[in-house]
Amino acid sequence: MGIATSDRVQISAAENHIPRLPDTLTRITKGADSSPLEVASYLKLLMGVFQKGEDQKGESANMKPTPLLSSYDMGKFNLSYRVVLAPLTRSRSYGNLPQPHAIEYYSQRATKGGLLIAEATGVSSDAQGMSVIPHTPGIWTKEQVEAWKPIVDAVHAKGEERPISSTDKPIEKTEENYFLDFSTPRSLTVEEIPDVIKHFTLAAKNALEAGFDGVEVHAANGFLLDQFMKDGVNARADEYGGGVASRCRFALEVVDAVAAEAGAGRTGVRLSPYSRCLDCADSDPDALAAHMARELSARGVLYCNVVEPEMVATPADGGGETMRIPHRLRAVREAFAGTLMVGGGYDREEGNWAVAGGYADLVVYGRLFLANPDLPRRFRLGAPLNGYDRATFYTADPVAGYTDYPFLDNDGLAASAAAAASSNKSGDQDGSIKRGRGEGAGQGRGGKMSSTAPLLTPYKMGRFDLSHRVVLAPLTRQRSYGNVPQPHAILYYQQRTTKGGLLIAEATGISDTAQGSNVSCMHARYKDTPGIWTKEQVEAWKPIVDGVHAKGGIFFCQIWHPNGQAPISSTNKSLKPAVRANGIDVATFSTPRRLETDEIPFVVNDYRVAARNAIEAGFDGVEIHGAHGYLIDQFLKDQVNDRSDKYGGSLENRCRFALEVVQAVTDEIGADKVGIRLSPFASYSEAADSNPEALGLYMANALNKFGILYCHMVEPRMVKLGEKFETPHSLRPIRDAFKGTFIAAGGYNKEDGNKAVSTGYTDLVAYGRLFLSNPDLPERFEIDAPLNKYNRETFYISDPVIGYTDYPFLPSDV
Repeated sequence: MGIATSDRVQISAAENHIPRLPDTLTRITKGADSSPLEVASYLKLLMGVFQKGEDQKGESANMKPTPLLSSYDMGKFNLSYRVVLAPLTRSRSYGNLPQPHAIEYYSQRATKGGLLIAEATGVSSDAQGMSVIPHTPGIWTKEQVEAWKPIVDAVHAKGEERPISSTDKPIEKTEENYFLDFSTPRSLTVEEIPDVIKHFTLAAKNALEAGFDGVEVHAANGFLLDQFMKDGVNARADEYGGGVASRCRFALEVVDAVAAEAGAGRTGVRLSPYSRCLDCADSDPDALAAHMARELSARGVLYCNVVEPEMVATPADGGGETMRIPHRLRAVREAFAGTLMVGGGYDREEGNWAVAGGYADLVVYGRLFLANPDLPRRFRLGAPLNGYDRATFYTADPVAGYTDYPFLDNDGLAASAAAAASSNKSGDQDGSIKRGRGEGAGQGRGGKMSSTAPLLTPYKMGRFDLSHRVVLAPLTRQRSYGNVPQPHAILYYQQRTTKGGLLIAEATGISDTAQGSNVSCMHARYKDTPGIWTKEQVEAWKPIVDGVHAKGGIFFCQIWHPNGQAPISSTNKSLKPAVRANGIDVATFSTPRRLETDEIPFVVNDYRVAARNAIEAGFDGVEIHGAHGYLIDQFLKDQVNDRSDKYGGSLENRCRFALEVVQAVTDEIGADKVGIRLSPFASYSEAADSNPEALGLYMANALNKFGILYCHMVEPRMVKLGEKFETPHSLRPIRDAFKGTFIAAGGYNKEDGNKAVSTGYTDLVAYGRLFLSNPDLPERFEIDAPLNKYNRETFYISDPVIGYTDYPFLPSDV
């Protein structure tokens, strides 16, 4: 059967559609020379995955054992149950590069002892082409291999086994996809076939390098290998056409090459002999299935993943019709000696039947697993399932329809378990729970914080009900390329989100003037920081905020003027850098330009607009950054503010600019959505004050007049007392003066935080580096678990994974 030189589908650039498929495949198989169609051949990555051991704690005592949840040994892999994630094209790998948000997607569906098959993954650039379904991942370049590694590692972090891989990119002509036409192909020549086989071989090698446990060769669903096997489209007259053995030759040559590279014990194959995907059918699918089963068994491959025939209408009890699976794979079961997986329309009841009767070893679930990341757990409890949303199957959104399907609500878990136990039925499996904002992961092993430690007690902050008092401090991360928030920030913030937890986003620029471009200026050390002054930036923040809200978090945006252009300041004096950047001394900043009195209202307005934009982006509120030597802090401090106008001199004058900003922001969005960060004791960038206690007290009392939500105060630097560094707690008078919620930050560990809360020294404690390196910090505090160490060298690099989303969570057996 003929196929394009490069195995992928190419969309017409002019009309963005593809001519009718039946004629297309006829021309392919007859070897007609015409405009090249590049039909997809890909590598699906099969993942052996393992999640939280607690899934089984306290849930199975009253549950009737089910065959789907029994253990199974698949070669060297010890599976704890027989529910497998099917390979599902999701169209979220921008530019064919796996993205960080896939870490969350696969981690959500990982269970300890479970098996996942990753989405179809391209084997070469020629194979990829201009795909009908864009943004599918590849594995032919070093960059792609490296991008897969943290995704695989995240899956492995929830267990012991490693993922596997399969090939071919699913672009089926189905009811839920748009109508597909294909440009006229040309026949793949016999001389070209070895090069295609090499693509599969290299892809298999790359998959193992990326950390996968093996590969699944995709020989199904109307793609390259399936087209060679089916006599309905393969009319070739060479050694790859004719009888069933010849038609299967290409697929088996690929399997042989992949098995030689990866090992037969790491190789699986997906087949769909009964399928008519892309009009690719066979006149005797039973014979085709039996032949491939015998050949694959003789080669000792690890497993065969076979798609059932389409469901058929049969008479239902009580009249009418119901759709049932034909179950025609018994011959494959008898001919194949390895592990047999079946898929195609299975629900919980039918899956249990297949395993209990020996019809299959494992059952593959696609849409049900897509919409229910905790599917095995729901099967165990007989719990109802979320309904899937077809409209989001192939969208590019890194959250909607991807990582926002809810997990079981732990509050209702006991009721579900009791109902399942009393009825001994499979439960409502029709998708009665709709997708929406779910609790998700990150609630600790028991779902809610149960410790009585002061840090883990609930707190009412205005209209916000916090479940604990551990706050994510705003941390500059330098991953917002061109000052636009990036999709990888979705995973970063989601990892650190707990239901009822407060997160403060990294410092976010209020204007292009504030951001600046002068390499000598203060901001130069912090390139690629996010902004919120353009429509593009607001839209880029929205999925990040939605990701936090989907897990029940409360999210504030820290709005910031980093003195970017010129730079501007309260002074004309030259300033030294606040800290060493990445361990390297930074040159003295260029001499700033004093901000003119008549320019100040424009800057105040920038803050106001930024606050409005933050609310439009979905944030719950804003934190005004008035600390750490930046613009507002420079006005507050008498060691740097040498102005002689109404913004300099007396304490009242020096605080005027900050309070005008507070006034503008509260007028714009409401005081109940406004916080401020101050550091009266700090001397960043030589912005020090001769009487920080008086400065802090004045600001606390002045802020009370606005009724803002909170004041976030940075402690003085830690000092060495004896053999230990301790934080000199000098914030008590300020805390006592401020009437709203008080947040303390600066060098706190768990013990310091608990003491500060228990003594009333603060209401909440903000953690920076500890939260950076421990995305599950509240949970670690809850069970007194050891903490990951942070790596200073990765604080400000631009890598979207390293030092950003790759810090490990607690092992599942802790």
